[in-house]
Amino acid sequence: MQGKQKLKTQRAWKTTVMNQNTDFADYFPHSSEQTYLNHAAVSPLPRPTVEALRWYLDQRSGQNIEFWPQALEVRQQFKMKVAALINARPEDIAWTPNTSSGLNILANGLSWQPGDRILLNSMEFPANVYPFLNLERLGVAVDFVVPREGRLLLEDFEHAITPRTRLLSISFVQFLNGFRSDLKALAELCHRHGLIFCVDAIQGLGALQMDVQAMGIDFLACSGHKWLMWPLGTGFVYIAPHLLERLHPAVVGWFSVQGSERFLDYRLEFLPHAGRFETGTFNTAGLVGANASLDMMLEIGPQAIEQRVLHLSSLLIDACRRIGLELFTVPDLQHRSGIVTFRHPRAGELFEALARERIHVSLREGMIRVAPHFYNTEADIQRLMEAVNRFNRRNGTA
Repeated sequence: MQGKQKLKTQRAWKTTVMNQNTDFADYFPHSSEQTYLNHAAVSPLPRPTVEALRWYLDQRSGQNIEFWPQALEVRQQFKMKVAALINARPEDIAWTPNTSSGLNILANGLSWQPGDRILLNSMEFPANVYPFLNLERLGVAVDFVVPREGRLLLEDFEHAITPRTRLLSISFVQFLNGFRSDLKALAELCHRHGLIFCVDAIQGLGALQMDVQAMGIDFLACSGHKWLMWPLGTGFVYIAPHLLERLHPAVVGWFSVQGSERFLDYRLEFLPHAGRFETGTFNTAGLVGANASLDMMLEIGPQAIEQRVLHLSSLLIDACRRIGLELFTVPDLQHRSGIVTFRHPRAGELFEALARERIHVSLREGMIRVAPHFYNTEADIQRLMEAVNRFNRRNGTA
């Protein structure tokens, strides 16, 4: 009973349910002082999340120092909310500190044979590459599909599959240009050829809707500090039920087994769900914060968030075209996401000039990457483009 009472206190920071007409300024007070358009790097923490973390720190600093078994309930709530977000079962979710850790669960959990192959693409963020390159020591080869003008084509993946290809891993949204892949079509391709289909969801989830069952995803890894607005060092994996028994935990701890509370009963009997990949004490503060952000997003609704994000990215694409900026982002509607990247002959200087005006974007591979979230406004986009225009006029690049 005590644990439930404490968690009711945790929920006290929650506000009324929001809708699409809600003014989000109260949730993101930083927006009154700066224009933050860098959510593909790190998102700000919403006010409810900050309040939840303050509550947790008050608990741990005196009111409820041990915070146990409340921490276990926080973790279970996290799994339930993530499951609701992606249409999965809570038992198919395991928390992880980041995407890399999650992908290593898959890479190191399968039984590999010399000559096996993995299919990636040459536009991936390194987190979705190095865990698989690390298998080359076992004789596993990694093949790369090369994008065409920023596009990853289904037929190129199909042509790259060999009889020894066992796994295809891809980002839901590419970090550099925001290209959004058709995950369902890729899953169908993988399953026709007997491949495991793995998704790095970090640049899509939180901005775009996801249904792991409808999309046919076998394994998914995601950190939450970008579009999901979670504290740093908080993430998760989803493991489809049919894949669980094919993955052997490469790293094991006392939380991985059944009967973990029987400390001196050393029987290595793995939990019958994804929790077997959780080794020990977890990032409770991170999960408290993640739960608060998840509550906010689930209340607003993933569909409403996606519509807003795509509206803002479309405004950006149109604005870039009007002033003659060369897009690296693929403008096709079905491949759009929250990321818009453009080339500029003086990108580094432009990046610094924008920062001086407290307009925050990313400089990536010599290009400007812009990533608005649902709470950003049309005025934020206008302010960015006006600043780019001023820079161009001052520097003769208009």
